[in-house]
Amino acid sequence: MTDTTLRDAHQSLIATRLRTEDMLPIAPKIDQIGYWSIEMWGGATFDAALRYLNEDPWERIRKLKTLMPKTPFQMLLRGQNIVGYRNYADDVVEKFVELAISNGIQILRIFDALNDFRNIKTAIKATTKYGGKVEGALCYTVSPVHSIDSFVDMAKRLEDMGSDTICIKDMAGILSPYIALELVEKIKKATSVPLHLHSHDTSGMAVATNLMAIEGGIDIIDGAISSLANGTSQPPTEVFVNILKGGPFDPLLDLNLLAEIAEYFKEIRKKYKSYESDFTGVDPNVLIYQIPGGMTSNLASQLNEQKALGRMKEVLDEVPKVRKDLGYPPLVTPASQIVGTQATLNVLTGERYKVITTETRNFLKGLYGKPPAPINEEVRKRAVSDEEIVEGRPADYLEPELEKNQKELKDKLKNVEDLISYTLFPKIAQEFFLLREQGKTNKPVPEPAKTDQTAPPAPLLAPSEFNIKVHGETYHVKVGGMGHQGEGGRPYFIYLDDQLEEVMVESLVEIVPSEEGRIDKKVGGRSTRPKAAQQGDITAAMPGTVMKVKVQVGDKVREGETILIVEAMKMENEVHTPISGEVKAIYVAEGDKINPDEVLVMVRAT
Repeated sequence: MTDTTLRDAHQSLIATRLRTEDMLPIAPKIDQIGYWSIEMWGGATFDAALRYLNEDPWERIRKLKTLMPKTPFQMLLRGQNIVGYRNYADDVVEKFVELAISNGIQILRIFDALNDFRNIKTAIKATTKYGGKVEGALCYTVSPVHSIDSFVDMAKRLEDMGSDTICIKDMAGILSPYIALELVEKIKKATSVPLHLHSHDTSGMAVATNLMAIEGGIDIIDGAISSLANGTSQPPTEVFVNILKGGPFDPLLDLNLLAEIAEYFKEIRKKYKSYESDFTGVDPNVLIYQIPGGMTSNLASQLNEQKALGRMKEVLDEVPKVRKDLGYPPLVTPASQIVGTQATLNVLTGERYKVITTETRNFLKGLYGKPPAPINEEVRKRAVSDEEIVEGRPADYLEPELEKNQKELKDKLKNVEDLISYTLFPKIAQEFFLLREQGKTNKPVPEPAKTDQTAPPAPLLAPSEFNIKVHGETYHVKVGGMGHQGEGGRPYFIYLDDQLEEVMVESLVEIVPSEEGRIDKKVGGRSTRPKAAQQGDITAAMPGTVMKVKVQVGDKVREGETILIVEAMKMENEVHTPISGEVKAIYVAEGDKINPDEVLVMVRAT
């Protein structure tokens, strides 16, 4: 058995937020269990460590390995995407694999989101070169163009490419028990290396599916500790230990020790309650949506950040439509993120493909590889117009990246791991480096407040309701609502000791575009980012962060030209000008947070 608690389980249930500090105390006991491997790295954990936890993801491997010397460490590698959301050059893939293995990873589960095995060739060769074990993975999905025989052919190709084990990766939990039996039996007859099943319990079938796979001859299965199992996570390890105990497939794991580990994570999970969602339980509708477990929790978290969680059903309904348009890719990262984000944009903007992410555009250009079925040409034309479509291996079109990046950041890099982190996620890595210099990394998640169980619970005050103390006097404040931004600021309606008052709130920052196109920020004024009034007033479709400003005041631009790059929901989105003309004003700078009701750049026809 492989344990996924330290990677996929918390990625699927609590949006990948489990911190290293909460893994370390229980690590020695996990090491005593006798797992075939522990999946504890890769997937979204690298991104989340830098982006949300202010942790160095490389340190996680090293710290855990000192406490878990016996059990092989396993990671999930997205082939040419590594742990990111685009294809990286071959030099990046090879160096990443080398460093992962030298830091303590022994088994690399390598897959491509489109099952385009041209995209895993470099990673497989590098893993073998540096002494790691290759677990080649095929992504299981259901569509008009997929069949059991097609997956058997994929398994044979993975063995021919040098896989030490082969994984059936059922990322959405849609593999049914009898299909699993047939699929496993056929792959076992066609190949000679151990076969591994990775499934999620999203549809509620995972226990039955795994048991049928065991009857069919599967060698290894994935499970998670029960307190971080079920739903969009993996099925519970303890269930399999109990069911199989005393039989020919008994995994011989210590149930008492598993119970201790489960109790530990039961308590730890309470610290991450704010990342729980209503969309991580068993949902048979996954057979329609086919969204993998990790994506479900992250999509819910991201929609919540956009204050649009109530539209989750609309987004889920849009996902199969976008997937069909993109040629039925298996919904696994990064394809799941591309499809999910595009579906979200289609819903939130009120018009399908009104805004197209950079990643969707690149997917339609062939830069992610060849999808299983033909792409909707109408959508492709809208996204890429008459640009050339890539037919070859996408990485063959990429220039080496590491030497260039090393020259750019030579004074900021502490080690070669920093170089890889920056290459994968430039902006968030630089933010992490700055926090590290300031000694602000690895900050713990606060423990939940302990309350007197015998006393009545204290009332919970929402952020809109609180007490303030001024000159020794205490006032009760409750925010009743707010009005629209106007010339004098934004009006708020508050109750001050139950007396309704209207107050005007003005920003202390004034944003003024200078003649050179720079942004001057002055204290004492109010925000002058105006509301859109004309077609050339360019806004973003959803809240996000400005990654790049591609124009200056005075530039002449053509209709459809990219003006800004904005990151929203971990995807980069190009913002285009709807008209040709001249850039008259720029109201943002790189790194600025933006809202969809603000003008970012003003273009006027000439």
